[in-house]
Amino acid sequence: MKNVLTRLPDRRSVLGVYATTVFLVYGWTLLASFWKVPSWLYFLPVSDILSVYAYSFVVDFSESLILLGATLLAGLLLPDRWWNARFTSQGVLWVLVLMGSAMVRLYTNRSPDRWESFVSGQGIWWGTTFLLAVLLSFFTSHFAFIQRGLEDLADRLVAFLYLYLPLTVVAIFVVFVRVVF
Repeated sequence: MKNVLTRLPDRRSVLGVYATTVFLVYGWTLLASFWKVPSWLYFLPVSDILSVYAYSFVVDFSESLILLGATLLAGLLLPDRWWNARFTSQGVLWVLVLMGSAMVRLYTNRSPDRWESFVSGQGIWWGTTFLLAVLLSFFTSHFAFIQRGLEDLADRLVAFLYLYLPLTVVAIFVVFVRVVF
């Protein structure tokens, strides 16, 4: 167990990758839902709309923890000099590529008419995404200015944790109250 803990990156690096994940996951949820709010106001009370966002924030919190866990697991499985030495830049890069790819995939296949092509194209899409992430990861590891840029981005996105995490605590409380009572 002690060997596993020594392979984990430092707290600041983990926080930067988590902040990037939170920014993308929560931001995508808000972006995807804001255009629906005007129509919701016609048939849902404001308390129900806030409940929808509470449930969404709890799911987003879970998704961001799963994605962070995947990056930490990669750090445990991959060679230390390749991943953990540059955990922030590599983690942010992989999160950006994977989440960006998911966003583009979902945005371009919004129509239910395209469901069959959406499902049948998953293997090619995610295989290409994985290859792109590996290529960019290799490219990034050779240029210090790109690594610094990704680390600076992660440091700046930590500010969003001060907004989203308190809202998530409130959301967890709301969901708990709605489920129990």
